[in-house]
Amino acid sequence: EMKVHFFWIDRWNDGDLFPDAKSYDAPNTFKGLIFSFLNDDEGHGIKCLSNWIDEGLIEIEKISNGELNYYDMWAFHAWGAEITKANVLIYWGYDDTKYDENMSFECFYKIIKEWGAFLKMAPSVDQIVEFEC
Repeated sequence: EMKVHFFWIDRWNDGDLFPDAKSYDAPNTFKGLIFSFLNDDEGHGIKCLSNWIDEGLIEIEKISNGELNYYDMWAFHAWGAEITKANVLIYWGYDDTKYDENMSFECFYKIIKEWGAFLKMAPSVDQIVEFEC
């Protein structure tokens, strides 16, 4: 189990808030690539990112209830996820590198559901979501 923390940050100190995420008390072996995956809007903005997460959730729910065995959530993004009920592989989509990480389907599904809801909230530095998975 690890604690997941979603928050809004003013990355460039210009008043524009961006969603971000991190983990507390994750195992030492945890690279945290899921958080790069969550933020991968490829420069298209939060609305595009939110739509991509929503579309992915439709397919992830099919895996959860047994309608689908495999889904590759990549599209035009740099980061992707090969999703099965047995495992989720977060990967860098442009070449074979050390940038990949496995995680449980249950934890991935919970993070994606929470992130999808978080992206629809009004951006505010006071808006923080925390949960365990």
